[in-house]
Amino acid sequence: MTVRYDTMDRVAVISIDRPERRNAIDRATAEALHDVWRRFDGDDTVDVGVLYGTGGTFSAGADLKAFDLVDRPEGFLGFTRMQVSKPTIAAVEGHCVAGGLEMALWCDLRVAAESAVFGCFERRFGVPLVDGGTQRLPRIVGFGLAMEMILTGRAVDAEEAFHIGLANLIVKDGDALEAAMRMARVMAGFPQETVRSDRRAVLDGADLPLDEGLAVERRFGLRVMGIAEAGAARFANGEGRGGARLPSRPRAGGHTMSWSKLATPVVAGRLELRVDGRTVPVHTSLPRAKGGSVVLVLHDRWGLDDHVRDVTTRLADAGFVAVAVSLVDPSPVGSAEEADYRVERLERREVRATLSAAVDMMTGLPDTSGRVGVIGFGVGGGLAMWMAGEEPSIRACVAFTPTGPWPGMTLDFSAAHTAFLGHYGAFDDRASPHTAYQLEMRLRELGLDATFETYRRAGPEFYRKDSPDTFDQEAADLAWDRTIAFLDRVL
Repeated sequence: MTVRYDTMDRVAVISIDRPERRNAIDRATAEALHDVWRRFDGDDTVDVGVLYGTGGTFSAGADLKAFDLVDRPEGFLGFTRMQVSKPTIAAVEGHCVAGGLEMALWCDLRVAAESAVFGCFERRFGVPLVDGGTQRLPRIVGFGLAMEMILTGRAVDAEEAFHIGLANLIVKDGDALEAAMRMARVMAGFPQETVRSDRRAVLDGADLPLDEGLAVERRFGLRVMGIAEAGAARFANGEGRGGARLPSRPRAGGHTMSWSKLATPVVAGRLELRVDGRTVPVHTSLPRAKGGSVVLVLHDRWGLDDHVRDVTTRLADAGFVAVAVSLVDPSPVGSAEEADYRVERLERREVRATLSAAVDMMTGLPDTSGRVGVIGFGVGGGLAMWMAGEEPSIRACVAFTPTGPWPGMTLDFSAAHTAFLGHYGAFDDRASPHTAYQLEMRLRELGLDATFETYRRAGPEFYRKDSPDTFDQEAADLAWDRTIAFLDRVL
């Protein structure tokens, strides 16, 4: 098969899989693309489509060696004159040129990796743009830039593509699909009738005079006013105040796990997580009531110890699916120095891959809401905060005595859509009330729901360096009660 159709979290991933031909499109591939987009439009279990090219290249366009494409009503490439009723995103790695660019232009949005290259490269061989490029490119980047790109055939890198509006987001190489999936999940979480109606109004009114465009907007808007009335009633009942996330509403259709290479469903309370060919130790606790939100637990330097397992059990008792992932060697640690050494050896790339895989796994678990929170302890608290800034799919973050980011990691919450609850112990200068206040104010300035607390009345005995298992039980119970209440509210 040269085209794959896989679904997860109400998102369809359409993958062009001809890496040996740089994902160039021949007649068979064009026919497969036609069929798969028709399937997507009629698939009630998905709300957003992501177009992707395997092997590090989006697509080099028409396969000029085969040169067997035919002019069909839906386009030479199989779908570029076709309309679908749902949002679409192009996840672009590597070259997105010639017909590949025209396929990306067909999509509503484009996520580009740092080394992505766009261009009308068919110009060099006298091949015309016949799959929408001459019409869609000017609508996206403007007449002058589009004419330059079309007539000169020059290459446009990701940074320029972002500045001219051709790319909506730039991410690190290898992250385009992951970022497009996160964006797609956000779209899929909204009431779909209005998402699709507004999208159609934009497309139908784009080239009309303003008064005609406003009439189009009115016509589409009136069709979904009942959805707006229901949403207004939810707001009046207290949901979504102050920009808080709305609880998800159940919809038809379930999860399909065929796309995810990283996750397997829950079987007898066990999960397996494989990252880059290695198995990562995972401890899971299932809630007493089936289903619920999921919480990723990040351990301190000691690894997956009894304390972390106890936390996952407590979370399960409170109705959450709790998953603790081992980031270090799970064998017993003999000393604090050895624990610190294991942490320092971790590479940012390996940590990110593991945590991204864990989030993908958790959002795809059957019989769960797909809503994800993260709790971290010690160095894991700093890592949890870092994750909340990196992963928009994380809705809630709890950090217990965070010691700051891990080596090489910075905290950037500028793009986060997350609520925070922080607990600081008293033994560390970095965990002072003043530090907690500064961080809380910083996050609130970004529009986040943030509360950071210190155990003022617990004093230095809350958590002692020389005796990690010794802490003030009353203060810890209070922190735990507030944590559960916070997770119930946000997730």
